[in-house]
Amino acid sequence: MEKSSDIYHLSYVSTGCDCIRFEDIKDILEIARKNNEDDQITGILVYCNKHFFQILEGEKEAIIELFNKISIDRRHDNVIKIQEGYIEQRHFDKWNMAFKSFNKELRDLDNFNTEQFYSYINRQLENDQTGNGISLKILADFFDLNG
Repeated sequence: MEKSSDIYHLSYVSTGCDCIRFEDIKDILEIARKNNEDDQITGILVYCNKHFFQILEGEKEAIIELFNKISIDRRHDNVIKIQEGYIEQRHFDKWNMAFKSFNKELRDLDNFNTEQFYSYINRQLENDQTGNGISLKILADFFDLNG
């Protein structure tokens, strides 16, 4: 059982490069889900109109190492870290990498329909006793603004 002090959280936004295709996103998800399972990383990736928002949760060294790889990935630019630090509990513990997109071409990859997505995020915010839900609030706003 994880102690809360073992759960590290990092979120970021980025802009997909002009060359990114929907097949690339499918590949990203497939590789992330396998690697994240191996590294005990959970989280969510949201893609809307060439913009990414991602929340990663897990052991600090694994999260930092993954973020460093993500930062140099040529499929996106303008990687901006939003929040990082320790959290009390995982918000996406059921998923090695949950996914939500506003793009109809990617809907078959979604783990949530739009109503389920907002309901899940709102439940997580209600259960957040520490006030560390900044990334969750930004996640909902990101989806609103880009969808």
